Amino acid sequence: MIRLFPSCTSNTSFTPEEMRFTDPFNDTSIIVYKSALGQIDSIKFFKWELDTIKYRNFSQGFYNENILRVKYQLLNHSYHKINYGGGLSNYELMDNYLSFLKSKNGHSDKEINFLGLEFDKDYVNKILNIKESSIIFSDENARYKGVNINQGIKSFKFDFEKGITSFVDKNGVQWVRSN
Repeated sequence: MIRLFPSCTSNTSFTPEEMRFTDPFNDTSIIVYKSALGQIDSIKFFKWELDTIKYRNFSQGFYNENILRVKYQLLNHSYHKINYGGGLSNYELMDNYLSFLKSKNGHSDKEINFLGLEFDKDYVNKILNIKESSIIFSDENARYKGVNINQGIKSFKFDFEKGITSFVDKNGVQWVRSN
């Protein structure tokens, strides 16, 4: 069989700088954060995953998109859990903490999202080559604030070995990872 458009259907890979953001997520784990006021968030971070979506039609074209993701889920009784009514809450829903998309044709996208703060491709590209061991994501640099959350946060600290180690909520209360 002859492959049509072989350059359009091959995969592209993620750079070591992009992959560095997944280093803390080599396994699924539950992290507990405690506030200075005694409130608790239990968050399940899932092992990073790489998916390939194949487009094979004349209207969309012939290409692959690779998507690198780290998902998280607020567990029951977490302070930041949303109750949507009808028995549905964000306990059943998973959000992408990290979503990087690439295709061979040059199309790409990057998002980092945690407890209502969403950082877009432009900001992620600015911090991609940072050499420090941790970085503070602040609402000042977020494209969107308060996305799908009742009580959003002002900032969070991401450690390239440990993941999210702390955050500050909208009321200025510090939340610290306890495990």
